[in-house]
Amino acid sequence: MDNYPYIIATLPDLVLDFAEKPFDFTALSESVKQLCSDKDVRLIEWLEAGQKEENRSHYFYHSVTRIGNGFLKKYFDLDCTLRKAKVAYLEKRVSDIPSDLRASLLPLFGTSNLIEREKSIDKYMWDRISEMVPYGEFSIDTILSVLAKAAIVGRWGKLDSESGGILFKNLVNEVRGTFSGAKFDSQE
Repeated sequence: MDNYPYIIATLPDLVLDFAEKPFDFTALSESVKQLCSDKDVRLIEWLEAGQKEENRSHYFYHSVTRIGNGFLKKYFDLDCTLRKAKVAYLEKRVSDIPSDLRASLLPLFGTSNLIEREKSIDKYMWDRISEMVPYGEFSIDTILSVLAKAAIVGRWGKLDSESGGILFKNLVNEVRGTFSGAKFDSQE
């Protein structure tokens, strides 16, 4: 059932606009899985598993490298690298951030407004996802890249102003002792 051109044609055109519009990543993923082979469904399930915070562990990232899919390997390698770099930045261990990424990541992490920081990081991830699959390629990697972007859109679609504000205020309180200069208000 590797009818990739048909499946890709059914996928939505996604735009990263950080709007508070509902978007159901799970519904999109389920509808795509109905059109895929069992092998491709397993790859989509790996992508879905990696979207859940509780699954993001050393074991998960290591396991992804062994499944043999180039897109998932690159995607989760980037995800892991970004997470480790963010922690290194917050702990003032900038030298632990890969030197080839410092020029790109330090301005993102240095943004004092936490919402804008998260938007910048997601935009960075979005752009890297776009680079992982050649334009016009009809493959499972193209489908996975669209679903990875859909996960980003879905995350922002779930955050209305109130719940987003609560989430980021809690983040500030949790890491207050780790770094200084964080601001929450979007007017700043």
